[in-house]
Amino acid sequence: MTMKKLIMLLSAMLVLASCSNDIDSTAEMAVGEGAMRLGVALKADAASEDVVIKVYKVEADEEKLIRRYDAVADVPEYLALLEGNYVAKVQVGKKQAVSFDDKYYYGQTDFAVEAGVVTHVTVDCKLQSTIVAVNYDATVAEKLSEGYFTTVAIADSYDASLIATGDILSLTFAESREGYVMMPEGETSLYWHFEGTHPVEGDIVKEGLIENVKPAAKYTITLKYSKDAPGNLVFEATVDETIEEYDDTMIFSPDPTILGDGFDVGEVQLSTESRKYNIASLAAINVMTMTVDGVEYNLLNSVPEGVTLAKSDDMTYSLVISSSFFTTISGGEQAVAFHIEDVDGGKMSKSVIYKVQGVLPLTAADYDLWFGRASFKAVALGNPSSVKVAYSANGGEWQTVDAVLTDDGNYVAEFNNFSAATTYAYKLVVDNEDKGKNLSIATAAGAELPNGDMERWHTASWVLPYGQGDTPFWLTGNEGGNMVGATLTQSSTDVRPGSAGKYSAHLKSQFASLMGIGKFAAGNLFTGTFMLSGMDGIVTFGRDFEYTAKPKSLSFWMKNNEGTIDQGSHASGTDIYTVMVIITDGTTFSVNTKDESSFIKLDKLATTPGVIGYGYITGSDSRANWTEETINITYREDMKDQKPKKIVVSFTPSGYGDYFCGSTESWMYVDDIVLNY
Repeated sequence: MTMKKLIMLLSAMLVLASCSNDIDSTAEMAVGEGAMRLGVALKADAASEDVVIKVYKVEADEEKLIRRYDAVADVPEYLALLEGNYVAKVQVGKKQAVSFDDKYYYGQTDFAVEAGVVTHVTVDCKLQSTIVAVNYDATVAEKLSEGYFTTVAIADSYDASLIATGDILSLTFAESREGYVMMPEGETSLYWHFEGTHPVEGDIVKEGLIENVKPAAKYTITLKYSKDAPGNLVFEATVDETIEEYDDTMIFSPDPTILGDGFDVGEVQLSTESRKYNIASLAAINVMTMTVDGVEYNLLNSVPEGVTLAKSDDMTYSLVISSSFFTTISGGEQAVAFHIEDVDGGKMSKSVIYKVQGVLPLTAADYDLWFGRASFKAVALGNPSSVKVAYSANGGEWQTVDAVLTDDGNYVAEFNNFSAATTYAYKLVVDNEDKGKNLSIATAAGAELPNGDMERWHTASWVLPYGQGDTPFWLTGNEGGNMVGATLTQSSTDVRPGSAGKYSAHLKSQFASLMGIGKFAAGNLFTGTFMLSGMDGIVTFGRDFEYTAKPKSLSFWMKNNEGTIDQGSHASGTDIYTVMVIITDGTTFSVNTKDESSFIKLDKLATTPGVIGYGYITGSDSRANWTEETINITYREDMKDQKPKKIVVSFTPSGYGDYFCGSTESWMYVDDIVLNY
């Protein structure tokens, strides 16, 4: 039976109706009269119900009773009425304050009668009583002695004497059933009180308050021995589907228990001490699990090393957790979480906190790959004379760092050479003995330069070393050399051997002219921006870069040719290439080719403001074949506490290019630029 059908059986409606405006021949209406045709939809057992139907004439806001029927069968098929306003009122059932037998329904409908017309009127009788159901689960009869009962009183507290004298109206339930209450004006609470006797536990009393009690609402009090153990009016009816159901479920039986044998499970325990637990239930235990450090153990099937479980009977066990169990558990405060269930549905979940000897897992807050620092935390119990943390990088030899006791009771060992892309194993050493579980962590690789493999290019008015729609990172002075051709192009014909890509960067120095007027332009590739100022160029070196670790060096592949200087007078002889990398605190360097004071001085980087780390190579030697080069990065001691924000990387086959000096025979290929950590 659906909930809607069930509620329909708990409601009632009297239907007074006609199917059309036609007047049946049996209806004799005088001038000025109208009529109702009565069609009553009832169930077969409707005759057993108390029904009162009243029709009132309404005049000047006063109601005058003109018809009363005490049974549905007494209502005529047609009811002739004078033209005017009326109200029909229907009562079903007896209106009693408390009852096990009678529910009370009431409804009324205003209607108007017109001369010569049959009026269609529907009266919905809605439940006015409050339904109170007491449901005793089968376990109550099984577990308790006879004579238990539940009293539901119209009150906000339980007073047996006033209930006995009738001064407080109530219903007493000795079995599962429904009762019905008509709440007196001003009363809004029901108080329920259960009493029973258990052969072992003795007297059991459960009670509770139901507030804001509403009519047409059902409140179900379910009484059962285990937490998880689990009217019929005769009129066909429309239904008020706002009927509420209130469940008040109580538990009689104690849940399973776990107690420490000689210790309080609510206190923090030490992993170096063996502990015995006593587990009991009033029904057979069918679930017993223990979860520690993210691992769940089904103790009824098997126990881990260092744990023993002894069974006295189906309802009683003893569990011993020895110190050897915790050699497989991470250090720090660990919750040993127990969960126990019995066949009667009783449940218990409880956690016991252990202080476990050993190293704690490293978190992101414990290390910084830029500064290369890591704080290893550990718990060492007792009064050790020596506490150290040992670590091994990528399976290498173990090294130890002294640990210092801190205010929170943990030991901390500071490590100052913590690197990216490295797998570290680490452990606690107490008085020269390994203690606790060995842990490991694999640090992330450091960030790499966007498009360092030189695979993304596109052409606007000139060739650009980034893909269409990409945020520019690398740039070139092509705009300055565009008068006779590009100083940077992508090459698909000359790629270093073994490269995973198919492009490299080709930097070509040349004389840029228009109608015989021009200047020498060095081939170049750099991180930054470029703009022309007449025939001069302004390069702003430096791009934002999110450092996730501290790079040790810059590697790249190159081949180059250094020709004899044939442009400019700043220098003579063979041209020189220059490759540099600069890490800054956010500082950029704007170089204006007509202002020599703005030029970057490589030999001054150790004191140039804003520089955190730097490295460069320069020379006149040519490389006919692809060669991998590495530039070590030197970090300034006076900037060691600064976090970087920008990076400068620059390539040119003509290192005197800022002076418009170099060789038109100089060129360079560059590929696969990477930071090494």
